[in-house]
Amino acid sequence: MIWIKWFLSVLGGLGVFLFGMRTLSDAIRRASATPFRQFLSSVTQSTWVGTVTGFFVTSLIQSSSAVTVTLVSLVNAGLLTIRESVGVLLGTNVGTTITAWLIVLSLGGFSLSDLALPLAGLAVPLLLLDRRVPKQIADIVFGFALLFIGLDLLKDQMAVLGAQELFATFLPNLGEGLGSNVLFLLLGAGLTALIQSSSAATALTLAALVSGVINLEHALAMVLGENIGTTLTANLAAVVGNRASKRVARIHFLINALGSVWMVGLIPLLADGLSGVFAGVEDPEVRSGYVMASFHTTFNVFNGLLMSLLSENLVSLSKKLVWSTTSQEEVALAEGTFTGRIVDARLTLEEVLGDFRRSGGTLKRMVSGVEELLGLVDPGERSDVLNQMAKWGERTSEGAQLVSSKLEAVAQEELSPELSARLSALSAINPALERVGDALVNMSWQLDAKGRQGVYFLPKQRTSLIEMLRLLKEALTLMDRNLRQNAADLDAVAEVEGKINALTERLREKHLRDLDKGKYPASSGVFYNDLVNDLEKCGDRVASVATHLASEEGA
Repeated sequence: MIWIKWFLSVLGGLGVFLFGMRTLSDAIRRASATPFRQFLSSVTQSTWVGTVTGFFVTSLIQSSSAVTVTLVSLVNAGLLTIRESVGVLLGTNVGTTITAWLIVLSLGGFSLSDLALPLAGLAVPLLLLDRRVPKQIADIVFGFALLFIGLDLLKDQMAVLGAQELFATFLPNLGEGLGSNVLFLLLGAGLTALIQSSSAATALTLAALVSGVINLEHALAMVLGENIGTTLTANLAAVVGNRASKRVARIHFLINALGSVWMVGLIPLLADGLSGVFAGVEDPEVRSGYVMASFHTTFNVFNGLLMSLLSENLVSLSKKLVWSTTSQEEVALAEGTFTGRIVDARLTLEEVLGDFRRSGGTLKRMVSGVEELLGLVDPGERSDVLNQMAKWGERTSEGAQLVSSKLEAVAQEELSPELSARLSALSAINPALERVGDALVNMSWQLDAKGRQGVYFLPKQRTSLIEMLRLLKEALTLMDRNLRQNAADLDAVAEVEGKINALTERLREKHLRDLDKGKYPASSGVFYNDLVNDLEKCGDRVASVATHLASEEGA
């Protein structure tokens, strides 16, 4: 019965620490959600810049899991590339070591745990204010307070009489060496995967170390395992993502797993070396804490330097670890099982912008397909292009259905006026892009049917249609830029739309004149006129994307 009480007490202390960590990171993320994501997606053009970014962002919000999950979501939304994400992952590993140093500080003279309750008391009046910012500040302060209260509870329970005997019962004396270190590495990985927080696992390991429950080498091995276990969160988040997001999650695992492999054999050497560095610290608890935190930082820094040199290899290897050619979203869509799992409504709407950009890229390829059909005569070549157009058309339709599922799921959430306006705008954009795809597919089938009937265009007609298609591509390129920036350049859109409308009007007038003069058969003239009108409608629908984005900004 005593052991059950002890176990539940340790579990309770861990729960308080974990709740404090979650409260802290959630409060900071809510206070800076949009700037955080915009900053992360805009300063990762190089591995080194991304590393610095990952370090500072993780140090700020005190949650590597929050950063990696957001990173996976940004890659899934098309806002980051896989290569750009590698640097952020490396920096995140270093940034998460700040948590260990904050915990170690509470062991020495600078005891944050002694200030926990007074800090919480100062934050109570902020809860009484009916304003968002004071409440967010209060949540941050309470998060810090609970974090260190939980750590104190863990230390106290680890130090109770009999705790060492209990661990000796379940973990008999394994001695020291590579075998026992590997076992504790696996234990650390399993513990972190179980509680979904490397910070909480590190706190538990530190409490066990300073209480004498485990020795220094075993604690350092558990730290390595905790680096591996924390990658589970990103891999779980990538389950419903596309192939790119899964590859980012696998790269995160590879960075920490490969690093642990080369470091586990060096644990005795580093344990002795770092113990010598802090030999002057009189308090053995503080000295052990310094050694563990230093090891955590040293490992992640050197592993980050090594893995940055192998970044291209990691990107290539991640392809082999994601063997499915069909994304989970596509499978769920095909089976009708997509549930629209929402982690964050704002982030999901950002993913929708990425979906629109991918659809825009497909539409540009479809425009090129229509242009190619205008010049093909060979039936076999026309058949190849038609099959490709059908695949692209199916892809845009499936993408529209997937976006619709996401938007419906977001609509079930409690949204702010800003997010409601964005949801309304994106809901209007989705069918517009789907209709452009349908129109381009129809044009391709009509071109093939007319070709088999012997209806062909004059060189001037073909040149005019190609000019219309070129302007439609220009409009799609501008649409991609607006979606990437989540802002509407209405002047540029109006300029391109004006070109399309002016060309349409000029072609219509010329068409009527040429038809009166009998320059081409009526069947060819009617088909030509229909294509011009259809392309103008496509241009209008593409331009409407900017109009809807602008309505969102003005809401």
